[in-house]
Amino acid sequence: MEIHLIQSFPPANLNRDENGMPKSTIFGGRPRARISSQCQKRAARKYYYQYAKLDPAHFADRSRNWIPELKSKLVKAGIPDEQAELVARLALEEGLKLKFNDKNEATTIVFLGKTELDAIAEILIKNWSAIESSLREEKPKLPQKDPNIAKAIEKALVDTGKPGDVALFGRMMASLPTVNVDAAVQVAHAISINVLQQEFDFFTAVDDLGSSEDTGADHMGETGYNSSTYYRFAVLDKEQLVENLGGTEHLGSIIKAFATAFIHAVPSGHQNGFAAHTRPALVMVVVREGQPISLVDAFENPVAPSGGFSLLENAVKALDEYWGSLIKMYGEADVQYKGVVALDRLAERLNVLKSSKKDSVEELLNSALKALGVANNGKGA
Repeated sequence: MEIHLIQSFPPANLNRDENGMPKSTIFGGRPRARISSQCQKRAARKYYYQYAKLDPAHFADRSRNWIPELKSKLVKAGIPDEQAELVARLALEEGLKLKFNDKNEATTIVFLGKTELDAIAEILIKNWSAIESSLREEKPKLPQKDPNIAKAIEKALVDTGKPGDVALFGRMMASLPTVNVDAAVQVAHAISINVLQQEFDFFTAVDDLGSSEDTGADHMGETGYNSSTYYRFAVLDKEQLVENLGGTEHLGSIIKAFATAFIHAVPSGHQNGFAAHTRPALVMVVVREGQPISLVDAFENPVAPSGGFSLLENAVKALDEYWGSLIKMYGEADVQYKGVVALDRLAERLNVLKSSKKDSVEELLNSALKALGVANNGKGA
């Protein structure tokens, strides 16, 4: 399933580089604004976590502070506090091959779901008598046979169906490659369809309680920003998602939750100073058998207001014409479904895609789920 978006932002610095400037790139020989894939995925994942109406078991976190989380589950099971902390650390060190600093923080960030942490806790609690005996040794460690706790933890993470977050966005653990998960979602760097014009906001701060004799500012600075209209693109591989989830029980709900999050989520960079909260002006969804196709080449030539039409109106026209050229050249035998929703004034610029117009994003996504063979109750059709 492909998701294509056209979205404008007023002055903003949503995703900055090492110099504090909005990220940029060159496309079609012209400078463009850019929002990185990672930035968009984090925003989508946070939106998914906050607003998706899913079982909490389908949420996960990226963190280095897993010892307190695992420890609390052991304490709730009646294990003494000191032993619970020691065993939690040993389980993560030996089971996940993590290393920790003096603050009990892992030296690398780890992506774990609630169901996965519960599975680790269950193994420790179930085998507590054997574990407790091994803690009395001069150098405490987890049992290595009858059972091998570290191997049991690894097996549980491999065999346990992945929570929605991990199943969608994947996981890479260099310390334990067997629990790696291939992402079911790919997100392209968003690029502006207009030529980039970077600007600076010079600002000052004044001491509210200062003397009336004080003149000038007590602090001065500047922030880079731009105002751009972006083409955004994401792909979801249904078969990979089914494999990662270990079944189709919640498939439809998770696909729709991701699509909704990707469409609605806005990065948080510098939002207190810019409040650049917008929604896409156009949303297009394509269900395709085989290799996905980005429509970014529709904007190889930067779009600008012209001929009495706005930038957005010309952008929609460019996308529509490019789709027409693409299917003329390659056909669309691989396309199982296509639908598009746009603001009313923009929808008037559709020609090739006019027959695929839908009235709402809700209708668009529900039709896409049906084309994917996924029922609206979340299960495979």
